[in-house]
Amino acid sequence: MNRFNLDDYEPVASRVQRFYDKHPNGSIICALVYDDGTRCVVQATVWRDINDPAPAAVDYAEELLTDRGVNATSRIENCSTSAIGRAISVASAGLGPSDWTKKPSREEMAKVQRRDNGDSGSDLASEKQVNYLRSLYKSRGRPAPATIALLDRHAATKLIDGLKGDTLTEDEERELLHAGRNDKLMGDEEPF
Repeated sequence: MNRFNLDDYEPVASRVQRFYDKHPNGSIICALVYDDGTRCVVQATVWRDINDPAPAAVDYAEELLTDRGVNATSRIENCSTSAIGRAISVASAGLGPSDWTKKPSREEMAKVQRRDNGDSGSDLASEKQVNYLRSLYKSRGRPAPATIALLDRHAATKLIDGLKGDTLTEDEERELLHAGRNDKLMGDEEPF
């Protein structure tokens, strides 16, 4: 069941059109501020008038490489679209139909809806797997490692099976916790 109505969120294309209709001398510039080959962060900067001394808004979006869907081939472009939609929402607060409390675009909320319905388009562990792993660790009197949310589905399944059957050695558990995307996502570099 969805916790929100997609019709309450404005598509990015509509935000861009409305922005340029209201601000014909406006400017929107994107910059890729982080990309490790798996995770990218894009910054969008919006000026209501290109001659303004400071931008009207700056906002960011993040996307992960997936094995299917749009992020399998176009994660940076998708990330740019999200960042633009968010920055325009900030720059346009109080200036039109875009509601500041609905900063995410319709595209971003559709992604949330797909994830909630079990179709994330990602090979990352599902929310159900992550929550089950947390309960398994808790039942053993151990804190769940923060990295479990970064596991891929396959590593999460192996870890669940190993914990349920008490068949994992410490080394095997450590290896699973750092399997798949973990080593790429947990680099020392942070974009901010």
